[in-house]
Amino acid sequence: MSDEEKLEKPYQSSPEKTLITLEQLSQTIEVMTSVVNRLRQHLSQQLEHQLLTQNTEKQDSLNAEMKTNPSDLDSQPKESNEIEKNALLEVKQQIPNSLKKEKKILH
Repeated sequence: MSDEEKLEKPYQSSPEKTLITLEQLSQTIEVMTSVVNRLRQHLSQQLEHQLLTQNTEKQDSLNAEMKTNPSDLDSQPKESNEIEKNALLEVKQQIPNSLKKEKKILH
């Protein structure tokens, strides 16, 4: 049989060949799924490690700042409390105004 005859003759597939091909595809998919899952696990571990490292570095820098500036520690809570109080005052001042406006709109 020549090459031309092979090209002219349509591909004849048998059920056995199809089953073998499907089984090979299934095995390939299983292997690829396993690889993807291992990559996912590896990346998750890397991210966890990176986050832990960042948190440790932040803690270390905060601890270093506390040791070098102990007098600043007393002023920091006061400043944050003052900021919170100012924010609450602003919100309280705006709430009645917004309610008054709403009442006027409802009339």
